[in-house]
Parts: sequence; C-alpha cells; structure tokens
Amino acid sequence: MNGFSHWFFNYFCRQTEKNNKLKEKRKKGKKRRQGSDVQKRRQRWLCVLSVLLLALIYTAFTLQWIPPVFIGEVQVEIFILLAGFLLLFVLACHFCFKYRKRSLLVAVFLLPLLLSLLGIGWDCRTACRNFYGSFTHARNRISSEVGIKIAKGAVQPHISLQQRIQRKVDYTHPEVRTFAVKNSLLYFDEYYTKYGQICRQFSLIKYIKENFKYVKDPAGFDYFASPVESMGLMAGDCDDYSILMASALEAIGVKVRIIWAPNHVYPELYCGDQGSFEKYVSAVYAMFGREIGEKRIYYRLDKEGNYWMNIDYTDSYPGSVYLLEEVLSIIYIK
Repeated sequence: MNGFSHWFFNYFCRQTEKNNKLKEKRKKGKKRRQGSDVQKRRQRWLCVLSVLLLALIYTAFTLQWIPPVFIGEVQVEIFILLAGFLLLFVLACHFCFKYRKRSLLVAVFLLPLLLSLLGIGWDCRTACRNFYGSFTHARNRISSEVGIKIAKGAVQPHISLQQRIQRKVDYTHPEVRTFAVKNSLLYFDEYYTKYGQICRQFSLIKYIKENFKYVKDPAGFDYFASPVESMGLMAGDCDDYSILMASALEAIGVKVRIIWAPNHVYPELYCGDQGSFEKYVSAVYAMFGREIGEKRIYYRLDKEGNYWMNIDYTDSYPGSVYLLEEVLSIIYIK
C-alpha cells in the first residue's frame, strides 16, 4: 500500500508539472502571437503612412513638369498624379516590408530632398506652395466675371484724351523693352517649366505693382506721362500707371487694353480663351498664393469670348477686385 501511494504521488507530481509546463508553453505562444499581431499592425500603419507621405511628396515635386490639365473648369492634374503615386508606392512599400528592404524606402524618401539641394527642380518651399495653389484651384471655382456696366450720368472722355493715351503707349522704345525684359526675369523663374511665358508676365506685373507710387496730376490738368518718364520716377497717377503697364507688357508680346472708368483709368491683361484663362488662374494661385489667400479673381469677357484679367493697383496680385465696375470707354493698344 505504501508502495502504491508513493507511486501515485510521484505520478501525480509529474502530471502536474507536465500540465504546468504545457500551460506555460501555451501562454508564451499566445504572447508571441499577440506580439506578432501588434508588430504586423504597426507595419501596416507604417506602410499606410509611408505611402501617403511618399505620394504627397512626389506629387508636389513632380507638378513642376506637368502642365495644368482641366476637365471643364476643374484642374485635375494634381489628382491624377496623386492617384498614380498612391498605386505605385503601395506596391513599393509592400515589396520593402516583405523583403526587409527598409533602407530602400528611406532612400526613396530622401530622393526629392536630394534633388532639390542639387538644384534639380523646385525647392521644398516652392513645391509646397505650388501644391497648395493647385489644390486650392482644383477644389474651388475661384474666379468671377464682371460685366461691362455703362456708366450713367458720367461725362464721356473726349476722343482726344483717348487718343493722347494711345499715343503715349510706346512699346517699341529701346528703354521700355530693356525695362520690360529685365523685370520679367526677376521673379517666378522656377515656374517657367509649368507655366511658360505667364511667369514672365506676372514677374513684370509684380515689379510694377510693388514699386509704383501714386502721385496726383496738377490741379485741373490731365498729365499723361510717357512710359520712359514713369520708369524713371516709378510714380504717377492711374493713367500713368496704365500707360507704363501697357507699354511694358506689350514690349514682351502681351496684349493689354486700358479701361476708362469714371474718375479712374486701369489696364486689363488679355488671357485668351477659357482654357488659356484657367491656366492664368492656376498660375495666380501658385505664384501669388500668400497675397490672394481666399480672395477671388475678377475678369471680363469681350464679344468674341476672350478673357481679360484686371491688373489695376487695387491689390498686389493679378485679377484683383475692380475699383469701379462702370465703364466709359475701352482703349485698345494699336
């Protein structure tokens, strides 16, 4: 009996120890599986964030080589690029995580920064500013047509005054040409690949807007300064500003017309048909994003369906709000 009790006791102890080891093994296996699941979830989230960041970075960097694309009035190249890069980097991240090639992923992250530092393409600031401008233009309809309202009760300008303004506009003078070319190269050169000559026009407009100071004419006399005179002074009243702006822009091959309103004269920039105008709008939001903010762009349509953008000195960006909507006369430059 004692021998059987001893055997049974030893058997019980061995079974208990065996069961405890089995339970411990199961616990460790469960913890290992839980840890593996947590690690997999982390990898998934890291992969998702990597894909999003890479797609945004490469979209912003690549936009400089893609001209604006419109479907109707909506600018869509940013969404096409974003969708393409999302698909590409989903496959790339899956490959990197599956085959443990994370160093390759880091290299892909750093490539746009390295290209920017080497001077290939936009710097990070320009890329981000253009991305924001393109996205703003894509999601909003941010331009407003202003009709030509005939001014009632106002005295029409005598034809001789209109002819005097036309004669003062001089875009063939060598000094005017030198002034126009020099200042068309001051700003926005990094946008040339995307917007072409629009960046030259906007650079010249920006220079004149920022540097021209308002000074009244002599009392009771309309003094029209030549563009060469205004270039030297960078000052005058609204008609001097309009003559200088029209002369300088015409000197680099851009059409401008001058609007005579009650007690005010201002220039308008020719933007062509709707497709061309949408490109101008996109360029305004890219190059003047800080100045325009959430404001709108104002324009007029002529009888042929061509668009004309306001470039008065009422604000610091092309397409700013009209000081006056009434029109007495339209002066086309010959």
